Amino acid sequence: MDIKNKSGDVLGKIQIESLRNDHAIDRIVIDLKPGDGKAIYTADVIENQFTQQTNYAAIPWEDGLELLQRHYSPWQPKFPIDSDIDAIHVFYGFDNLTPQEIDEMIEESNRSGRNVVIRDLKPNKRVVGISITYKEYGGYKLNIFGTTKSRIALSDHDGTKVKQVAIRGVQAFYIFNNETSQLIWIEEDVHGKALQYEINGRNMSEDLVMKIAKSMNG
Repeated sequence: MDIKNKSGDVLGKIQIESLRNDHAIDRIVIDLKPGDGKAIYTADVIENQFTQQTNYAAIPWEDGLELLQRHYSPWQPKFPIDSDIDAIHVFYGFDNLTPQEIDEMIEESNRSGRNVVIRDLKPNKRVVGISITYKEYGGYKLNIFGTTKSRIALSDHDGTKVKQVAIRGVQAFYIFNNETSQLIWIEEDVHGKALQYEINGRNMSEDLVMKIAKSMNG
């Protein structure tokens, strides 16, 4: 689903769907370990023949939020007010495949007859996201990403539900079951940069998660 701002401009895409073991890309996503990135060419589909699936690894950051800001600058994200930081992690990105490498995947598919061709993505040291664990409410996490195209795979076996809500006029998704809560949305900073936010907690009510999100400022 395309996520738009109040003016109707597309900020990013959030795709929420159930995992299917019989689907080639889903099988790859299930097997992705933290720090893995895969480029996938699927010949027998009409749309999105070439995709990149990543599972960013959370790397501990010990030098404080102020120094970290130099690495994700010029982002100007919002943060919860009156919250104490317990831990900080960073997510590093991957290099995109070159047009030549993509052409080589297509050529391999044509030559071998395989409908699915996979390549490893090369990790780099560009910060694409940060994760902050706060001490309040049993310890909840705020993830912020500069990449705004996400695919969220849900299990069919734990009673997870999805509810559409709004944060400061922007469409958001509240994903929850009996134990966990997740709120995800995309919002522009003061410079117009679209950032994806995720609040993740355990045994937190929808009202509490929404209260944290709505109180955030930059």
